Amino acid sequence: MAAADSSSFHGIIGRSAAMQALFRRIERVAPIDVSVLIQGESGTGKELVASAVHRLSGRRDRPLQTVNSGALSRELLLSELFGHERGAFTGAVTQKAGLLAAAHGGTLFLDEVAELSPEGQVALLRFLQEGEIRAVGSTVTRRVDVRVIAATHRKLSSMIAAGTFREDLYYRLRWVVLAVPPLRERPDDIPLLVEHFRAKLNQRFGLAISGFSARALARLEDGPWPGNVRELETVLAQALLIRGEGQVQLEDLAQPDETGAGQAVREPMPKRTAPDLDELVEWPQQEALRIAAARGQVRRRDLTARCGISTESARKCLVGLVERRLLRRAGGGRGVRYVLVRPRVDLGQALRGRPNDRKRKPDGRKRKEAQPGGKP
Repeated sequence: MAAADSSSFHGIIGRSAAMQALFRRIERVAPIDVSVLIQGESGTGKELVASAVHRLSGRRDRPLQTVNSGALSRELLLSELFGHERGAFTGAVTQKAGLLAAAHGGTLFLDEVAELSPEGQVALLRFLQEGEIRAVGSTVTRRVDVRVIAATHRKLSSMIAAGTFREDLYYRLRWVVLAVPPLRERPDDIPLLVEHFRAKLNQRFGLAISGFSARALARLEDGPWPGNVRELETVLAQALLIRGEGQVQLEDLAQPDETGAGQAVREPMPKRTAPDLDELVEWPQQEALRIAAARGQVRRRDLTARCGISTESARKCLVGLVERRLLRRAGGGRGVRYVLVRPRVDLGQALRGRPNDRKRKPDGRKRKEAQPGGKP
């Protein structure tokens, strides 16, 4: 089934325009045997995206190995990736093959790649360039065939500027960029996710939750969710376990905080319009408008990170939106940013053309209507 025809895509839930665009992009790039960089906030589901890329690739029948760079020390991470010889370091009592060797013919998912040590960055860069690995404490190299998918919630471009991440490794990793949108930018998907987790948690814990009250669902839909889908699942699990059966109520969403006082789901953000822009502007322009609506502004680097396009393409995209009077330019030079012309405008209506625009002079004043039998 095509991605656009389903709200579930290899375990990823989403029917919003942003998620459908992501699904289509995954389908396009998965068969291309190059490195992939997945960018997105914590809790957005980057590991599910990596799994989908692997399943849709020509390596689907070979192993998918996963390692979290932030969960291991420098020495242990190198050992986990490349293996080690007996006696290579304290505690290395036996020889061990690394995950790159274990993933031969398949895929390695390297989560939190920004946490790699300088030594780890050098070793990974050498593998990406040469296709060879050398175990810690060994002098022997071995060729392996592995596709690398890396993920991070950090801005690698800022780390490059700060000198903490290698620029040459960055470009080796980002042949293709997949940007996973945060949950607050796709609120239309929340009811789908709520139903998905209700069924999943009912089965896991033997519960009999039939649904959610209108007030409870409204609060869930309006939450800012800084922890994204992972936070939503945690809140739902707590509410379902408290209720046990029947319908979850608004008060079930309140949980004790660290002091023991009641802590409800965070207060909702103001409602925003969410027009279907899919057929009105191209995907990067859709993303530019969504970022501007969510953050109050959008910059060229926001688009390059989100969409994986060049700086020049991002500039042309934003200029095009300025020409259509959807964005206006603020500032200049390297600090230039773009903001919505009218923050509360219905973007769908604006893109289709505002009827009153044809009756306005360039200075914004309305033209006088022509009178029957008289002069305008």
